[in-house]
Amino acid sequence: MWELKEYRIAGSVGEAVAMMRRGPGKGVYIAGGTDLFLFPPACDYVVDVNHAGMSSIARTPDGDLFIGAAATLHDIATSPLVTGFAGGLVSAAAAHCGNRPVRTTATIGGNLCNALPSADLAPALLALDAVCYIADEDSQESLPLEDFFTGPRRTVLDGRLLVGIALSAAAGERRAQARRLTRSAEDIALVQVAVALEIEGDRVGAARIALGSVAPVPMRAMLAEALVEGELIANLDPDRLADAAAIAAAECDPIDDHRASAEYRREMVGVLTRRLLASALAAATDMSPDSGNEGGAA
Repeated sequence: MWELKEYRIAGSVGEAVAMMRRGPGKGVYIAGGTDLFLFPPACDYVVDVNHAGMSSIARTPDGDLFIGAAATLHDIATSPLVTGFAGGLVSAAAAHCGNRPVRTTATIGGNLCNALPSADLAPALLALDAVCYIADEDSQESLPLEDFFTGPRRTVLDGRLLVGIALSAAAGERRAQARRLTRSAEDIALVQVAVALEIEGDRVGAARIALGSVAPVPMRAMLAEALVEGELIANLDPDRLADAAAIAAAECDPIDDHRASAEYRREMVGVLTRRLLASALAAATDMSPDSGNEGGAA
């Protein structure tokens, strides 16, 4: 049983942080609560942030995408603003998280703040260079999502509140692909890989390869990215992509558990990275002015 002494409801971001800091005892933030109710933490009170103005999904005049931390996974999966961004990479990640009842309750903030290595949205957001906006009582700061996780179930928050996630307009133009391997559709991921490429004429500009469920925290395979970034598309033949995939597999640090072996997870990182890079490059070629193909981004 989860025995709480107090349930506090915040009307704003500043009020939420103030309620958290007020004590006495230990508190946690709650929005959807899908993980908290399954695994109740040892705490004295919770601070409900559903009415703190953090559920919006919006595009700025510059085309950047902002997703409030209290936006549900269902809203993210179905919002035209998200489905039309980077080929729907983030909306697809949200759509494959749990089942429909879970998605209508769970939030992007909870998915990230739980800081599980298998967080469903983390690889897609990392591949798009997501920026976290974090609030204290009277201040706010931003930092890259890759710096947000400090360990399994640990983040940089320390009582502060994740307000939302921002993605740049440039990231929305990337050719993006992702895959997750699970034992069943509703199971947590055994392996996750997300790839996003910026195409600049006949070259790859920025290259991102993000991994989940294969290290203590969601991570980017930066050495593998460097092998692809800046290269002529024509030079990225199957052998070069296989090399990048092998490097990505070597960069991760999976564990053995009852769900899969470390060896299997590492092997699947290589397989999925190679396939996703090839698919993203094929989509980029199809989208080139000379191809005559008007299809959308992958």
